[in-house]
Amino acid sequence: MKICILSCIGELLLKDAGASVRIYHLAKGLVSRGHDVHIVIPNDKMTNDHVDGMVVHGIKGLCPKVALRIISKLLGVSRFTSLSFYDFSFISRVTRIIRESDVVQIEGQSAGGLLIPIIARILKKPLVVDCHDTFQALRVKHTSIIRKILETFLEKIACRYANVILTVSEREKECLISYGIEQRNIEVIPNGVDTEAFNPFLDITHVQDRYCLRNSYTVIFVGNMEYLPNREAVLAIASEIAPKVQKEVNNTKFLMVGRITTKTEFSNLTFSGVVENVAELLAASDVAIAPLFHGSGTRLKILEYFSCGLPVVSTTVGIEGLEVKSEVHALIEDHMNEFAIKVTKLLKDKALSMRLGKAARELVVDKYDWKKIARQLNTVYSKLLFGTNNKVERFSKP
Repeated sequence: MKICILSCIGELLLKDAGASVRIYHLAKGLVSRGHDVHIVIPNDKMTNDHVDGMVVHGIKGLCPKVALRIISKLLGVSRFTSLSFYDFSFISRVTRIIRESDVVQIEGQSAGGLLIPIIARILKKPLVVDCHDTFQALRVKHTSIIRKILETFLEKIACRYANVILTVSEREKECLISYGIEQRNIEVIPNGVDTEAFNPFLDITHVQDRYCLRNSYTVIFVGNMEYLPNREAVLAIASEIAPKVQKEVNNTKFLMVGRITTKTEFSNLTFSGVVENVAELLAASDVAIAPLFHGSGTRLKILEYFSCGLPVVSTTVGIEGLEVKSEVHALIEDHMNEFAIKVTKLLKDKALSMRLGKAARELVVDKYDWKKIARQLNTVYSKLLFGTNNKVERFSKP
């Protein structure tokens, strides 16, 4: 089966943001099931790269990147590359790939643009829309009015034309149903983690030396700082959490890992920027935190924390959508003073930290491994194209 995946994430192969990690692993999982997977992304030039069995097509439109950035700022659009899906030159080139495909998957319900009705009505291809989060523009504070109107309108269009809508959790599914989307069109395909790459037993000596972690406790936060909720989390860590913890536990370092777009200076935090192997830094840490106050979808950082066997302190928003039990898999706290107290407790109580880390690791191995999730997605494609779980096996490896 030939599957065309359309993504507006131009930095897809960097895998340094939640959406790009999800797209990469789902595509890789489909390849492992025997499918011919082609990913299409906006690019400055026409490219064809072969990565882990999939083909990544970089497609160039007529509108230059500078113009797209300006328009996106005027409209309040969060990702300027999504505007390429309204570029007729881009659409024309993508259409050639879509015609040869058996099914098309759109990554991001507001990213399909003009292509969505073309795919469904003109090209008559089965359409799958992967909702990394549902109606985010309505659920995240500080969102511009223009963005709310545009993204909500586009999201409803995508849901109207889609044969199947993928959500990351039952909670996101319920949100879609509350907006009038038919339940029978919605399938839950959760976010996951590579439990082999992210594990507690990695060699961490060189990482400890590089970031001077060998003789200190390390509290880690992972997040792309381009995303407002992550920037707000860093501010809360610097102003409310770190000062209280560092007062109670000497030699505690707070390590912030992820893309930084502007110069950020907090004397009590250490910023690594983008790193080649996040798993090594997680394995070298003592406690992981997610003080997030708003957002939608589910957080891949939590699953990566869990997979490395780390004890975690999170807000309710940070953990939502995952099958996590408070005091069993993680400590959940929404008040920053109490949040800091719980971080301090984990640094001092090794028995509690080990118990939480062990239970968290077992949870992701059982429910959130990408290989198991890929099998779930394969079943969804089977039902979509053949109405059964069996007929697709002639296209798919066991």
